[in-house]
Amino acid sequence: MSTFIPKYIVLIIALFLLNGCDAEAQNTKESKLEQELSALKQEVSELKKQLATIGAQVSEIHTIAKDARKPRHKTLPDQENFNIDGTLPELGEATASLAIIEFSDFQCPYCKRYVDNTFSKLKTNFIENGKVKYVARDFPLGFHDKAKGAAVAANCSLQQGAYWPMREQLFNNMRQLGDELYQSSAEQLELDMDKFAKCLADEAILAKVEQDMSYGTSLGIRGTPSFLIGRIEGERLINPTLLVGAQSYETFAAVLNELASAPAEESGE
Repeated sequence: MSTFIPKYIVLIIALFLLNGCDAEAQNTKESKLEQELSALKQEVSELKKQLATIGAQVSEIHTIAKDARKPRHKTLPDQENFNIDGTLPELGEATASLAIIEFSDFQCPYCKRYVDNTFSKLKTNFIENGKVKYVARDFPLGFHDKAKGAAVAANCSLQQGAYWPMREQLFNNMRQLGDELYQSSAEQLELDMDKFAKCLADEAILAKVEQDMSYGTSLGIRGTPSFLIGRIEGERLINPTLLVGAQSYETFAAVLNELASAPAEESGE
């Protein structure tokens, strides 16, 4: 609308310059100016309507975009013995009332993004204070040729109580995944190297990784990272939510806080 301001100034000046003109000429000029002013007012009115329409459309687009960013999740049936008698990698207190089961791939950039941006906050605010038990499972994707071997190396570190520091090493060196990295990482973590080497060749460890994959597939998991989040009752995970993708800490916190505050009957107790 600022482009019309000079026109208004010119018209106003022209009105002042009419002094000294004869009445007929003045009337003609006034009439012409009034017509131009009327036309400009009409244009401004139309512009206001158009701006109002554009504003409404922008608001609608913003709402659609905001809704599209909301995480998509679904509720699954209760999961029995969700941590397989404590044999899976886990963090947190035995008395935790909530659990997160992570399905991850060591070659997945979105998994690394989650680890870098969200996991540490969850650990500080939910896991270390006894609210959440965190369980890790493997879901190496077929097109990541190093992911399954990395999962085996991580599980071999679990045998020597070093799963979580090995996991950190693997994600921090994602581009170097391979035997050389597994060996050097095991040495840095001061693992028993003979035991570690035997474990890497153990078909049972590979079978465990493939068991995780089959279990994840049975839940409808197709990509990584994916998470089951639910309340714990005995050895069961009650009506867990399946959350997919490298979601923000705020998304996890909202789901966890909602579960924590839900009445017992709503969580299946």
